[in-house]
Order: sequence, then structure tokens, then C-alpha cells
Amino acid sequence: MAKNVRKKITTVREHPMHVPVSEKNPTGITIRDRHFRRLKGTYLDAAEIESIFRNYDRKGIVYPTAGKLNKYKNADKYDEAIAVWTDYFNKKFNSAPPLDPDVVKALIASESGFRADPRENKKAFGITQITPSTLKIVQDPSGEAKDFIFNKVRQKDLKDPKIAIPMGIRWLFRKRATAMNQLKRAPNHEEVILEYKGLLKSDSDYKKAALKKYREAYAELKK
Repeated sequence: MAKNVRKKITTVREHPMHVPVSEKNPTGITIRDRHFRRLKGTYLDAAEIESIFRNYDRKGIVYPTAGKLNKYKNADKYDEAIAVWTDYFNKKFNSAPPLDPDVVKALIASESGFRADPRENKKAFGITQITPSTLKIVQDPSGEAKDFIFNKVRQKDLKDPKIAIPMGIRWLFRKRATAMNQLKRAPNHEEVILEYKGLLKSDSDYKKAALKKYREAYAELKK
């Protein structure tokens, strides 16, 4: 069973630190400024992702609907990963209401058609179509997603669904928060998906097409 560790950042107080002796610092000692040290449980790296998924307590977790999206090859292949990581982040962020794993599955259908490395969009990568700018944000310990970040994930790693799926779900939680901020109310699932796609405030025809693909997949899952 995965250990539930609270996410937090602790402050390290000023302390002396040895440095090379120099003309500027003949004593070889300086005072290190107060800084932040990120504690375990507030980030994921590849090893932690693998460990959590392997040891996660699957009792009672909600799986996305299977056997519905037959137009997509491998549509049900990632159901366990979707279930585990949706449950994981629902608990990490104390989500109320919890994120529906069918939303995640329909999102993946609309983004990549469950292909681990689709090539149509040269500006996004992997099964959840993470962009380089998003990858940078979710790894920035002082950025907008600093409450829970990923560590040492390279762009080429996004071709691995084991990494791309938890990152996509974490970003979906962030996009729910930014959609709420824009709308000044709780967004519905379609609005969250549009914000994930960067289209919430767009009036383009592409917005309609992108939402249509998601909406069709979600409706199939809920039949």
C-alpha cells in the first residue's frame, strides 16, 4: 500500500556553510540564506511513479468505463493507470467533487486516440499531449504548479504513458483551478477539458471540433 505523505515545503533556516577559500571569503565560511527544501510526497520522478503505481492500494478505486470506445485501438489498455492516478491526485488535492476517471479517458481519446506517441501535433508529446511549456511549468519548484511538481522528466519521457498519464492528470487538476479562476465559479467537465486544451476563452472553429471529439467519447463512456 502506498504511504500517504502530506505535501508541504519546509523552510531551512540560515546556517553556516563551508565554501572554497577565496579573496572575497578568506575564512572559507559563508551563511546560507533561508531557502525551501521540498519534502517527499510533493513531487514525482520516474522511480517514484513506478513505485507508487506498483504498490498502490487498488481496493475501492474507481476505474474508467471499459468496452465502449471500440473505434480506438488500445482504448482500454490504460484503464488501470487512469484509475490509480486519478485516485492518487483526488486524494492529494482533497478534490471535491472528485475527478471522474471517465473524464480522463475521454480526454486521452480526444488528445491522442490512445496512441503513446502521436505525431500530428509537433508542439505536444505523448498520450496526454503535454507541451514543452506545460512540462516546464510542472517541473518548476517556484512556478504556478509548485504545490506538486515532477522532477527530472525529459521531453522524450512523455512518449511513455506510465509518465505521461500521471502528468496529464496532475495538469488537469491545475486547469480545473485556472478555469475556476477565469469563470468565477466551479467549471463543468467540458470547460475543464477546454482549459486543458487552451481553448476555454477561444472562439475558433477548432474549439468546437476539439470539444466535439471529447464530448462524443465521454457520452460513449456514460451510455
